[in-house]
Amino acid sequence: MAKVNQNPMLIDPDMKEIVESFIVETKEILDKLDVDLVEMEKRPDDTELLNSVFRHFHTIKGTSSFLGLDKLTGVTHKGEDILNKLRRGEVILTSTIMDALLNAYDKMKSLLFSIEEFQNEDIEVEATIKDLTDLILTLENSGTVTTTKKAVKKSKKKVAKRESAENTKEISKKISEEVLDNEKLVNDENDETDEEPELNKSKVQKTDEDKSKQETSKKVENSIRVDVERLDELLNIVSELVLGRNRLAQVNSEFALENEGTKFSRDFFDVTKQIDLMTNELQLVVMKTRMIKIGKVFNKFPRLVRDLSRDAKKQINIIIKGEETELDKTLIEEINDPLVHLVRNSVDHGIETPERRKELGKDPTGTLTLSAEHEGNNIIITIEDDGKGIDPEVIKNKAVSKGLISAERAKELSRQEILNLIFLPGFSTAEVVTNISGRGVGMDVVKTNVTKLRGIINVESTAGAGTKIIIKLPLTLAIIPGMIVKVKEQSIVIPLNTVLEVLRVHRENIYSINQKPVIKMRDSVLPLVSVEEILFGNENIDENKIWQYVVVVGIAEKRYGIKVDGLVGQKEVVIKSLGNYFGKIQGIAGSTIMGDGSVVMIVDINELLHIAEK
Repeated sequence: MAKVNQNPMLIDPDMKEIVESFIVETKEILDKLDVDLVEMEKRPDDTELLNSVFRHFHTIKGTSSFLGLDKLTGVTHKGEDILNKLRRGEVILTSTIMDALLNAYDKMKSLLFSIEEFQNEDIEVEATIKDLTDLILTLENSGTVTTTKKAVKKSKKKVAKRESAENTKEISKKISEEVLDNEKLVNDENDETDEEPELNKSKVQKTDEDKSKQETSKKVENSIRVDVERLDELLNIVSELVLGRNRLAQVNSEFALENEGTKFSRDFFDVTKQIDLMTNELQLVVMKTRMIKIGKVFNKFPRLVRDLSRDAKKQINIIIKGEETELDKTLIEEINDPLVHLVRNSVDHGIETPERRKELGKDPTGTLTLSAEHEGNNIIITIEDDGKGIDPEVIKNKAVSKGLISAERAKELSRQEILNLIFLPGFSTAEVVTNISGRGVGMDVVKTNVTKLRGIINVESTAGAGTKIIIKLPLTLAIIPGMIVKVKEQSIVIPLNTVLEVLRVHRENIYSINQKPVIKMRDSVLPLVSVEEILFGNENIDENKIWQYVVVVGIAEKRYGIKVDGLVGQKEVVIKSLGNYFGKIQGIAGSTIMGDGSVVMIVDINELLHIAEK
């Protein structure tokens, strides 16, 4: 079906490259604005930050004007006018001005989405432009002058000098001329007649501008955009190469046993080692091409926390750490919703009101920390607040009153198991349903999404001190490190990111609760799961077997012990589909090919535990 109301310039084949470049670059600018606007409210005296925000608005205005995007141009122009008054020191930044700028930002985001998806600006902007215009008139009539004319002149001279180099950023090579022309016009408008021209300064500015152009050109030339599908194809090829590498290593090992000490054996070993190193490097490089900084997700939360805290009448400062940490693109897309739920819960349930925090001897402003870091082949994401924490007794009583668990079962739970009850569907401690939370679906969604990503989630909390939620995710879902174990003389692979530890348990330490085997591990009771029974239909119990190997695994908040007959080792494996012939097999995520050419099943821990619970 043909799209209606399309902007002719946006669908012009000759303009395709320019439009695509505009969309990509504008998205990047809006991502920066999302953070900078909130930060500007906290640091209203930071002229560097203010000028940066102004340049973002100005750049979007110039390029959207070139593409004939009248609505986007209109909104950004009004926002630019307000920011210019702040730059000149004609008014001070207030919550009213910031709300107007954020509303303008939201409308810019909506317009860009419509431009990208529907090739039009079919978004209502008249009300927003009117509100911005009215605010500008109000500021002109009653704005508070905060600086003298002399100070304004001095400030503008500094800005002009600084912007001469910085304001040359281009959306693309093809539209750079238009951008630069627009910026020159704005600078000319901002310069008052009482400011004396300085010839030497102009020469310096021109030199800096040329240098900036050269640097920008270099950056553009040294980078290209690649379709994600091509990266996926490349990753698949590398996956096959990893399987070939593993096979070669196995053949080399077998050959060395029969021809030890021969020149051919040594040469074969050297070649195998070289190919192994090159494959590892290639795999690492390909994986990095799919990596995106988690800051792309984290940077959305300062604005979210600002809006939520205002709605909840709370004072909350958000701290972000590790935004440079990289994660696979697929995981980046999937982890956003769980983090939103966790942040909303921290704001609504965790951090107290300023009045209550004063009564408790705390700082009236609560702190919410969002951090990320690498740990081996995993990434650890932490959401921590300094709020009221979680009272295990309250959680337990609430779960019983809602009928989620029985009173008898509640008495048997450890502290950690009680804390994990917050992930049950329908669980909520909120007495009143609000716009923020209280419906009993948030933490369940978090658990579901983390489980899909083969992740682990854990809760740590101290009543009165705060709560920490830790999410552990694999760096990628295509090539994974696996633990190879023996079950009934057959090898299977357990994804290593789900493995917490390995135990060797004496049979006398295996107990039975409700006719199900369990072991006691530190302060908790750990259910045992028989892979042999689930995958092969029965379990042969060896009465002479004194010791039992147990692989402790975790998915989301769940902890179980997997009974295995032996440990083989650890190896990187490539997840392969079983194909249409076999279809879906319960408890199996896929298969991989070992170095000896044999096909080994990869266990789906989440599904395995689900079957065990039935």
